[in-house]
Amino acid sequence: MSRLDESGLELVADVLVVGGGPAAAWAAIAAAERGASVVVADKGYLGTSGAYAASTSGHKVLPPVALLRDPLKFERYALGGFLAQHKWWDRLLEITYERAPRIWEWGGYEIPKYGRDGAYRGLQGSETMRILRKVLLQKGIQILDQSPALELLVDEEGAVGGARGLNRQTNVPWTVRAGATILANGGVAWLSKALGCNTNTGDGALMAAEVGGELSGMEFSAHYSPAPKYSSVTKSAYYRYASYYDKDGNKIEGLNRNGHRSTSAIAKELLKGPVFVKLDKDTELPEQRELLRAMQPNFFAAFDKVGIDPFQQQWEINLLLEGTVRGTGGIRIADEECGTTVKGLYAAGDAASRELNCGGFTGGAGPNMTWAIGSGNIAGRAAADFARNLGGGQAKRVLQAAGRVGLTAQIPSESVWDAASIVKGVKEEVFPFDKNIFRSEKTLLDSLAKLEELWKTIQGTPLSDTAQHLIRSREAAGLVATARWSYFAGLARTETRGMHKRLDFPQIDPNQRHYLAVGGLDRLWTRPVPVEEEVVPVPEEKRKLQLA
Repeated sequence: MSRLDESGLELVADVLVVGGGPAAAWAAIAAAERGASVVVADKGYLGTSGAYAASTSGHKVLPPVALLRDPLKFERYALGGFLAQHKWWDRLLEITYERAPRIWEWGGYEIPKYGRDGAYRGLQGSETMRILRKVLLQKGIQILDQSPALELLVDEEGAVGGARGLNRQTNVPWTVRAGATILANGGVAWLSKALGCNTNTGDGALMAAEVGGELSGMEFSAHYSPAPKYSSVTKSAYYRYASYYDKDGNKIEGLNRNGHRSTSAIAKELLKGPVFVKLDKDTELPEQRELLRAMQPNFFAAFDKVGIDPFQQQWEINLLLEGTVRGTGGIRIADEECGTTVKGLYAAGDAASRELNCGGFTGGAGPNMTWAIGSGNIAGRAAADFARNLGGGQAKRVLQAAGRVGLTAQIPSESVWDAASIVKGVKEEVFPFDKNIFRSEKTLLDSLAKLEELWKTIQGTPLSDTAQHLIRSREAAGLVATARWSYFAGLARTETRGMHKRLDFPQIDPNQRHYLAVGGLDRLWTRPVPVEEEVVPVPEEKRKLQLA
């Protein structure tokens, strides 16, 4: 018998939201405002866990003016391989423009005025999440903190009807039967220790695949960000002020391209030897340095701790893998309401593929956060409507647990596998730059062969004598599964597009301008999914700005 089968907390709700970041919070609020009863289950403490609360990011709150919105939509359009859809961008920007200022109102702050360029300063991530948690409680939303969801529940027709999990502090299992379920529990960063990302272990992707859900964009998961070698803070925007140096103090040119720092160029230099940075571009004025400190104080905290002035002294950097947290891949959005390919299951935020607004390139901070707010609100409203249409039937449905690998033995085995060794094996395949950033058929096949062996191992008996061990075993399964999907999709995309770089196919292939759905557990599969929009030409106003 699984530990999850033991008696514990049992709840019934119209909507269950799995996750605890901004997308999850907005989804819960939107569902509650639609009249739904809502339960939120978070792996950590909703308000402090996750990448956004720890690291902060801006979001794009722009008035409905083409001269302001078009530059954002086209900024990364070509970089993302022309996979983004402008109709989705328009929806997301409109929702963010309408909803995001409410955070200031809920927090008791004066809503900031828009500058001539449409600039809008958001609150720090920790303050934003503190406010959102307060609003959730005010709206009667029940929050299950420290309660990771471990498996979905499905009815006889295969529709999702809630989830089961464990409270990591009390070891008590919980079950939520729900009319609709939203997975907003983040992407996968493969336990790289990037700030706030260690809760992102691919749980949502694995749960979705177990009930027949599809993923998309997993080949665009090789996102790394620079960080001081002694720190986990990946504030990549600040590297626009950076000059790069080798160990002998010689300046390295060409590491900033198209207004963005080039991860692959930095990786090539790191493969040669140490790389050092100094923030000495356009930072001469003391007031400018103070402004940069005020905007993102956590970026400078690590420097202050070790006594380094980042504007005047060089410091060594590394690249930390952020995967789909800053990359693109995740659960495939199959309709206009953030629904998946499974009835009753929705996805939002980092758990979902961001190809619809970011294409195959990172959305960085602002576009990603705009996606979190927009997709969260869309999914929350749709899930509430779906649950309402069920009437009171969700409480009477016969449900079965869908969780498999990492929870119970799929193949009888006398030995017990340990999550730590599995995680180590995954990291050895996804961390190295020459395997993940610079891909080829050979490197992908070599890594897939090793990941397949790990997948076979975890079909055996997981270590599950405590709640913590069971949770770690399930996380290890999520890490193996997402790494396999990422490389399998990378093998199928025989071109270089967005963040997916194939050394053996170095050019973009116009015939591969499609999304790549991927799925399966023991046997993986891929198939192309057409992009509904034709390539959108750059508006004349944007062209003039570029020429200027």
